[in-house]
Amino acid sequence: MDDTEALQHYRTLINTIDDGIYRLDVKGRLVSVNDVIVERTGYTREELLREHVSVLFGGDSATIEHEIDRLRANASDQSESLDLTLETAEGEQIRCEMRVNVPDASDAVQGAVGIVRGIDERKQAETETTEATFRRLFENVPGNYLIVQPGDYETVAVSDAYLDATMTDRTEILGKTLFEIFPNNPDDPAEGVENLRESLERVAETGEADVMSVTHYPIPDRTSDGDEFEERWWSPSNSPVFTTTGEIDYIIHSVEDVTPIVQELQADGEQELLQEPDTADSQLASDIVLRGQELLQQAKQEAYEQLRESEERFRALVTTTSDAVFSTNADWSEVHSLEGSDFLADIDEQGPSWVEKYVPPEDQPRVQKTIDEAIRTKSSFELEHRFVRKDDTVAWIVSRATPLLDENGEITRWLGATNDVTERVERERYLEDAKERLEAAAEAGAVGTWEWNIPDDQMATSASFAKKFGIDPEAATEGVSFDQFISAIHDDDRERVTRKVKDAIESGEEYKEEYRVWDDDDKLRWVVARGRIEYDDDGTPVSFHGALADITERKRFERRLEVSNERLEQFAYAASHDLQEPLRMVSSYLQLIENRYKDDLDDDGEEFLEFAIDGADRMRDMIEGLLEYSRVDTQSDPVESIELNAVLEDVLADLHVQIVESDAEVTVEDLPRLEGDASQLRQLFQNLLDNAITYSGDEPPRIHVSADRRNNDWIISVDDEGIGIDPKDQDRIFTVFDRLHSHKAYEGTGIGLALCQRIVERHGGEFWVDSEPGEGATFSFTLRAGSEHDLRTVMDNHRSSQLDN
Repeated sequence: MDDTEALQHYRTLINTIDDGIYRLDVKGRLVSVNDVIVERTGYTREELLREHVSVLFGGDSATIEHEIDRLRANASDQSESLDLTLETAEGEQIRCEMRVNVPDASDAVQGAVGIVRGIDERKQAETETTEATFRRLFENVPGNYLIVQPGDYETVAVSDAYLDATMTDRTEILGKTLFEIFPNNPDDPAEGVENLRESLERVAETGEADVMSVTHYPIPDRTSDGDEFEERWWSPSNSPVFTTTGEIDYIIHSVEDVTPIVQELQADGEQELLQEPDTADSQLASDIVLRGQELLQQAKQEAYEQLRESEERFRALVTTTSDAVFSTNADWSEVHSLEGSDFLADIDEQGPSWVEKYVPPEDQPRVQKTIDEAIRTKSSFELEHRFVRKDDTVAWIVSRATPLLDENGEITRWLGATNDVTERVERERYLEDAKERLEAAAEAGAVGTWEWNIPDDQMATSASFAKKFGIDPEAATEGVSFDQFISAIHDDDRERVTRKVKDAIESGEEYKEEYRVWDDDDKLRWVVARGRIEYDDDGTPVSFHGALADITERKRFERRLEVSNERLEQFAYAASHDLQEPLRMVSSYLQLIENRYKDDLDDDGEEFLEFAIDGADRMRDMIEGLLEYSRVDTQSDPVESIELNAVLEDVLADLHVQIVESDAEVTVEDLPRLEGDASQLRQLFQNLLDNAITYSGDEPPRIHVSADRRNNDWIISVDDEGIGIDPKDQDRIFTVFDRLHSHKAYEGTGIGLALCQRIVERHGGEFWVDSEPGEGATFSFTLRAGSEHDLRTVMDNHRSSQLDN
């Protein structure tokens, strides 16, 4: 084929690819990148060229080099898709899919070609020739060309070769007419300006190309201040470019600088030819045309070489993608696969049409309608549909095709490309199904979601959310104002919720709140809402999204349970208190028996009496312990600022005799000041230290008390070197009256550690033990480092927090 048709094929094929494309030399350095790479990364082309590919892919560049080495070692291998991370100039990381290809694996000095596309990025590139793509191709055409608009002849594109020939910059030319860029020399006007204007007007009027005779057209000398002109002779031509409707869209102005030929004629003494008006024009034109043909032939050969190299690069690019490039005849009865993945089968017009044979029946009407409309309008199209591969499996593909027109504007062939997008479509369908399942689950679980566009004050919600707030679900889908949303909240909760939302927007912290709302049935419901704020790069809040759940039934259950717990606590207190009197009477009569009849009792009688007195004493201790346990929430001291060091000193003073008798050693780190109930914390330390002394084993007790700050909590630990606790029994020690040892081995009521746990939980903390048999034990608990108000709130809500246990 001639160079015009080859260039047209090349141009059309390139236009079907809108991904990032780059070329590497043998050392992995970038030698060329397309505009897509430049636009997506934020680098300039100059910043990328000659840099190692790691400037774009960082540590992932090793994966690219490994793939290139693999392809060089095994020329028959197919390139594989690589999942990499592209790094932009601003430090943004973009996940992308990349393929690399080595055009000639046997050539050790050959570089590689790569193509990059964003993962999950839907290709929206228009299949028609875009201005940006056209410019990129046109600017690299080997020749002095520029494109002007008919009418005002304003320049819209210019080749690099033209810029070099005229010593101009693209910014000087685009948007201006040739006559503004190259005005006449006012001191020596030439006929070039008027000749060029007349030629352009002839093309616009006739719609036919116009080849001008050699024209004397001096241009401004760019090395001077613009006041001087440089002698130039040109061989120009102007050609129309038509739209699909047959109207002139652009005019291509091409020109060859024949100044050297004219100067050679002048140097050879051909002044007579130049000076004699009758013969000068014809002879000069003849000589110039001959020399021009030589130059044009040389330029044409160079153009063929560049076209061949471009074709090789293009084929390499097609091979590195999952695209299949194809061509069809004018009515799509014949389809032939040209390049790329081998899944597109060829057919001819003797059998069924391509659509009938390879498109599933349910998609055939839509595909055929699109093709028929494209043929009618002679326009490009893009279509996603199912397709039967050569191996009879069904895939999803995206097909793009562009018509090739003859000089009469009639379609001669179609060129196109297709991509296998089965994985992407299946993933989208899976996500859509998952979304539907999630929405159904959310509806069934009384869960609602919202997203508030803060700048536009539009809150879009799910149907479940809208119903909870008495909002029309259809209106909520499009978005309602924040005031409309907040108006459904109970009057006693509204101000608190509004304040919490504003605090979350200002602080950026996670939002969580419980409150009451009036639903669409005008019933009061309890909900719990959680959300998070998103900000733009300037720190401006842009959206607030989250979810809420209906907790009305839980609240009702909590209230019932709270009432039940209050009754149980009252019962426990009353029962233990009322048991004191009969137990006191039993103990008194046992003491009378012991005092009056001890001498009359035999050994068995004395033993029985001793057992009865001991049991009564233990029963009294247990009742007193139970009373203490039940009074943790009902009979406590007010919260105040206390020094734990002072609390512990009082405890050590109370246990002084026990510490001396057991030869115990107690070491204490500096403890913090915090808010709490001093009497209960004193009881807590006393129980833990008494426990550590009691269960020290055969060795003298060694006890250490420490404190460690963790965020907004203090962790207080009491560490001993005693007998330890088996991990399987560690949950039992916090159960009331559950003992691990007999009364003979160790005294106690079995309520001390349970009481410690209840005191810690009332203070909003956690209580646990770390221990192994024979390795001692470390009892630890957390106390909040917050304000008195915060701790008082925790204690006031203590009963509710127990409901989850």
